[in-house]
Amino acid sequence: MVMDKIATHMRISGVSVSDSDVESRRAAANNLATTWGKERTVANIVSKAVDVAAALGGDGTPSPALGDEIQAAIQKKSPSFLYEERPLDVSVCAGMAMVSILDAKPSTTGWSIPDVYATALWSALAYQPVLATERRENLRREVLNAAADWSVTVAEKSRERMNVPDPDDLEITIDPASKATSNFGEAIAETVDALRTNAALDREELNFLWWAQLGRSRLLKRQLSAIAEPTRIVAAGIEAARMLRRFPAEVHREIVLRTLDQDPELDLTEMLEAIGDDRAELSTGFIKTNVTAYPTVFPFLYALATGEVNAADAPLKRRVSEWGERALLEAGFARMISQGAGKL
Repeated sequence: MVMDKIATHMRISGVSVSDSDVESRRAAANNLATTWGKERTVANIVSKAVDVAAALGGDGTPSPALGDEIQAAIQKKSPSFLYEERPLDVSVCAGMAMVSILDAKPSTTGWSIPDVYATALWSALAYQPVLATERRENLRREVLNAAADWSVTVAEKSRERMNVPDPDDLEITIDPASKATSNFGEAIAETVDALRTNAALDREELNFLWWAQLGRSRLLKRQLSAIAEPTRIVAAGIEAARMLRRFPAEVHREIVLRTLDQDPELDLTEMLEAIGDDRAELSTGFIKTNVTAYPTVFPFLYALATGEVNAADAPLKRRVSEWGERALLEAGFARMISQGAGKL
């Protein structure tokens, strides 16, 4: 059970843990998971994921809003609790609440409440540096893995073709006034819906593969072979995201990286320098308002859009392949925040 790990993670704080402490935090995490799992406003979901990711990383200090919310949840069974005295308990409750939300069975819609939580958490947590404190890193890694596994699974499941059922039996009735009625619409509804869904998925796949076959950047208006590798891979990630109706799957990442050769390691400042004047054109390929609203969820695209580099994260070197994968993930998520999953 997910909540059975509460006692282990509570040792993060370094203070003695009683049975009542464990029970109050477990109850709080369960209540938070229930409440957060009912949130339907995308902006609120992403903002919550931002707060949770921030509490799990860095020095573990939660935002006042998250601290107050979790303090109130814990005080239902432990009235003396104050989050300022034990701030790391906030990250434990918040992290385990998120893991609980992501412990369900993923849907095939590609845009459910857990889908949004998972993608926002995956993007934010994967960009953070590894924590030096092992116990805190174990908690952060558990949430990161749960979010990544969920997102990858949903990307695949949402593209599974539907079985096309046979139409139901057609029934025609004639009333005393000789007026005929039938169940024609109901009889073929499931069959038509399955065919439409499969056709839309086929169209996404064909459009994506046609773009890949052309080997040309539509944003930069140049052949990919004529573009330096760092810019080429990032441009491919951003452009690929524009054609997807769901979150990117493994095959999409493989196609984005198909021209990868040297795969050098660059920090964020070096990456921006390598992209150079192409930054303006690349910034037209994603929805800037979402990116600038959540810089910790879209750290790479935020830097592309604004030219600003976060001093805390910038020195960490990443391979160009990781920057390309991040461009694909961030650009796809930014689009879906505004538009939702593509209609099937």
